[in-house]
Amino acid sequence: MTQVTWQQLTSSLKMAELGATASESHGIVCGLICGGINLADNSWYGAFNDLMNDGIALPIDLKKMMQQAFDNASAEFSAQDYQVRLLIADDEQYLNERAKSVAQWTESFLTGLAIGNESGKELSKDVKEALADLNQIAKLDTEIEDNEEAEQSLEEIIEYVRVCAILCFSELGHKPAASADDKGPKITTTDKKLH
Repeated sequence: MTQVTWQQLTSSLKMAELGATASESHGIVCGLICGGINLADNSWYGAFNDLMNDGIALPIDLKKMMQQAFDNASAEFSAQDYQVRLLIADDEQYLNERAKSVAQWTESFLTGLAIGNESGKELSKDVKEALADLNQIAKLDTEIEDNEEAEQSLEEIIEYVRVCAILCFSELGHKPAASADDKGPKITTTDKKLH
């Protein structure tokens, strides 16, 4: 599966003149996934458009890229091998730009999570604590000095955000289930309701 990079998504968003950053867009997508949005019916796309583009359809090239980003993130969370990656500014960017990117991703993740958990599923104490921490990280001071200590601290924050997202998915997200004929994963809900 082809991975969408932060640079590619940034470029596509600029070309489409969408006022969102790559980090915000990916944060929304991951939040929707972790909140429990159905992974199989493309309902994420309408929610994404409503949040990021005033309900207006995306240009076709950007829509394809966002679909790829959604598919990548869905596969990463569903694999349950803890290889989830956040689409944030890379090491080539200044440290304050990377910190801003983490804060944007986190704030957008929280928004997407709230929309994705539209059924209002009860949250465990661990998830509530993680969300409180993520809320503080979304307010991260991005005016930081570019040095080794600050870079190490930012890397620890990024890892913590990643683990919190995985925790949210494990509690709220749709999980793949192995099919009896092993033709690939089936998406199931985590609740016990029949539809």
